[in-house]
Amino acid sequence: MQRRHKLALTLIGLSVAAGVAGQTALKLGVNHALGGSAVGLAGTVALVATEPLVLLGLACYALAALTWIAALTRLDLSVAYPFLALNFVLVALSSWLILGESIPPLRWLGILVICAGILLVARSATQPR
Repeated sequence: MQRRHKLALTLIGLSVAAGVAGQTALKLGVNHALGGSAVGLAGTVALVATEPLVLLGLACYALAALTWIAALTRLDLSVAYPFLALNFVLVALSSWLILGESIPPLRWLGILVICAGILLVARSATQPR
């Protein structure tokens, strides 16, 4: 694989990791601040302004966006974009391991299908055009 592609895949990995960290931090922040209660728009704005974990989650999103942009300068969008499906896989794992959420067997099967698709895309990225 070309060095350019390896760097692009590393950047995509960083983008995905930052996105997953952002989702997890947002959920932890919301749980901490609200304990499961729903809020309106004003409450959401106040939550963003006052909850450190929510701010951390948003900062992670900013990092994810920056690394994604850097990856797109090195790789075709049609190759790069399917790797964002890793977010589904890793958020589910994070939800299960960190947040203690239950993941039913059918959802695990769906996650395996997503992984298979990602592997096919990764393999196609190494094939000559």
